[in-house]
Amino acid sequence: MNAAGGERIEMLEIQVAHLQRTSEQLNEVVTDLSLQVQRQSRVIDVLVQQTKDLKGKLATTREAPVDEKPPHY
Repeated sequence: MNAAGGERIEMLEIQVAHLQRTSEQLNEVVTDLSLQVQRQSRVIDVLVQQTKDLKGKLATTREAPVDEKPPHY
């Protein structure tokens, strides 16, 4: 193998190393984002349940405000 061929292989190895590192970094970002989405999903589930509970309490005490007509109707 000549010197030019060896340099070309070395450059390809360097490029592969950079691509591997970039891939690892992207994987870290995707993993972090996935964890964030899971946490936010749990928070949303709690908020939805709290909203349902509040609507249920309002419905048992009086007519829900959403169903009430304003006085000018």
